[in-house]
Amino acid sequence: MPRPQQDGAYWTLPLRGVARAEAELRSQNIRIRRFFYDKHNESLFARICRKIQAADLDGLLVAPAAAEPFEKFLRGLPHRLPCVFFDSFLPGVPHLTSIGQDSFQSGVLSARLMKMLVAAPGHVAIIKVLPKDFHIDDRVRGFQAYCRRCPGLTSEIYEIERNGNLAAGARIVRRIFARHPDLVGIFVSNASTHRAAACVQSGGCGGKVHIIGYDLIDENVRWLREGVIDFLISQQPERQGYEGIYTLYRHVVLKEPVPKKVTMQIDIITSENVDFYRS
Repeated sequence: MPRPQQDGAYWTLPLRGVARAEAELRSQNIRIRRFFYDKHNESLFARICRKIQAADLDGLLVAPAAAEPFEKFLRGLPHRLPCVFFDSFLPGVPHLTSIGQDSFQSGVLSARLMKMLVAAPGHVAIIKVLPKDFHIDDRVRGFQAYCRRCPGLTSEIYEIERNGNLAAGARIVRRIFARHPDLVGIFVSNASTHRAAACVQSGGCGGKVHIIGYDLIDENVRWLREGVIDFLISQQPERQGYEGIYTLYRHVVLKEPVPKKVTMQIDIITSENVDFYRS
């Protein structure tokens, strides 16, 4: 999985689930090794892959957040090694189970929420975070599909590097406002929602431009409580990590059948319910 502090410390959330499952299975002599990769450092990624290939593993829980290098790596693994995807997936790559949301439907839901927020026709900017990630692409496709059914609601994709700084994000937001003075909303396709919120607030448009994004990292929750972010979609990352370890345990140790897909519910979080939410 990526380094825990990347993406606004999003990856600390599934890591909690992994740790909880590890504690519960300690009496069953289950040992977990953690391999963290840097999504922005290809040489380090290759080094981690070599360590995994050299390790004596009975199963692999993978968050393939960088699609292209992961596809090459996983296709080179021994076919006997069961692999469980979480957070994202790689279509066409052999795996035991995939755990995560229906990303297309979460995008559709986000667009429906946006439509409920905006009373008049206008433009919505879609912030798509790079590099290529299949579940991010699905979210964007779902959002656009719903927008096409809404007369007067237009959308356009703006791409931003995942490791870009706040200044880079601010430049993109300024470009969006310059191109679309009728901007009514921003949809952020991953946990970087707080960056868009900070840029909108600094531009004096907090509360005027609606923002919908993903994940309950601390910075996102802060902007949600302040009313700059309208909705956050939770994909239950802690539960994903927990379910991933237990899926491998059932398959490898208990020799039980496991589902090909475990679909997380799509939770809508607002400032009113965030303090009571438990994934």
